[in-house]
Amino acid sequence: MQITGIVAEYNPFHNGHQYHIGQSKALQESDGIIAVMSGNFTQRGEAAVFDKWTRAEMALRCGVDLVLELPVSFAVRSAGYFAKGAVLSLAATGVVSHLSCGVESQSTNQLQQLAQFLSNETPQYQQVLQQYLQQGLSYPSARQKALSALHIDGAEQLQTPNNILALHYLQTIEQESLPITPVFISRLGDYNDTAIPQVSQGFASASAIRRLLCQENSLWQEQVPRPVSQLIHEQLQQGYLPMQNQNFEQILFALLRRSTPDLLSDIIETAEGLENRIYTAAHQTHTLDDLCSAIKSKRYTYTRIQRMLIHLLLNFTAQYAAEQPAYLRVLGFNRTGQKILKEMKKRCTLPIIIRPARQRHQLDQQAQLMLALDCRATNLYDMGYALPSLRTCNRDLLKMPVQV
Repeated sequence: MQITGIVAEYNPFHNGHQYHIGQSKALQESDGIIAVMSGNFTQRGEAAVFDKWTRAEMALRCGVDLVLELPVSFAVRSAGYFAKGAVLSLAATGVVSHLSCGVESQSTNQLQQLAQFLSNETPQYQQVLQQYLQQGLSYPSARQKALSALHIDGAEQLQTPNNILALHYLQTIEQESLPITPVFISRLGDYNDTAIPQVSQGFASASAIRRLLCQENSLWQEQVPRPVSQLIHEQLQQGYLPMQNQNFEQILFALLRRSTPDLLSDIIETAEGLENRIYTAAHQTHTLDDLCSAIKSKRYTYTRIQRMLIHLLLNFTAQYAAEQPAYLRVLGFNRTGQKILKEMKKRCTLPIIIRPARQRHQLDQQAQLMLALDCRATNLYDMGYALPSLRTCNRDLLKMPVQV
């Protein structure tokens, strides 16, 4: 079997995602598609608009054969950690031969050259990078300026989010010497564009679709495949309204106002004085938007602040951090995915989790910590629902994979 891997969030699944899957299958004559997908919280530090099982089912109904969860300890991290966790998960399956990346770049050769350069950083580059970091720039901005200052070809490619993620996928493949071949698919639409395109184009960004859903604007239906539209309608009818960070506003302010800077500094990626800025802002603001705006600076981007707030919500401390995934959690599969799973059981280098309640005691200590954080993430995510009856507990342990 020739299996293609995809890294995604499907937040929610839309027409652009279906195009990407179709192109991935056509270009590689793939026998199957495995998607590694964020769970209930995403890389940008946001609560996913629908839960991970619903989004997995969206993908399965639109061309993906097997959906694996990217543990939250990688999913809600910087682009480098996110990409590393996802690519190592795909490599651990033992069956993925290609990685299909959606990019904005028109020069993928430059991305590959950048990945090779950054996988073997020169002392000169490290020195220039540190100079920009000391000026208070965020790491992505400092990296781009350092590359430009040294006249490294392709530095301008790192201005768009999918190119940045693709770069980190390539770095992981290079640094870990993985037997995975990257394939690049040009994206349709603008990742960050919250405007809705003409209906005839039908390629709105996930951000734009989330905004429409939260505004109860029916135009979102034109931007997603029919099976996804049906699933979303089912979710809405059952009371699973679109989730957003504002659903956790009171919980987060309660956690912040009862904390101290020392306690906040225990949360992962909260350092360099960020804990003091957060503590002060939490006592001077009243909404999440105002809080993030008060903390934001050249060094601390809005996305990094959002991630930190999710880390706080999850009590994500250093003991939960890991350098590689400890298991492969199956969220869903179809008939082809079932065949892929059967082959994976012969070749996989990590435990495959299908029944967490039964299998968790068989995991090593690091894997149990990783799974415990995933379970906590779902328990807290469910607290964001308006209907009390939907605020269940331990869904992560009890829910079986979706089968389509």
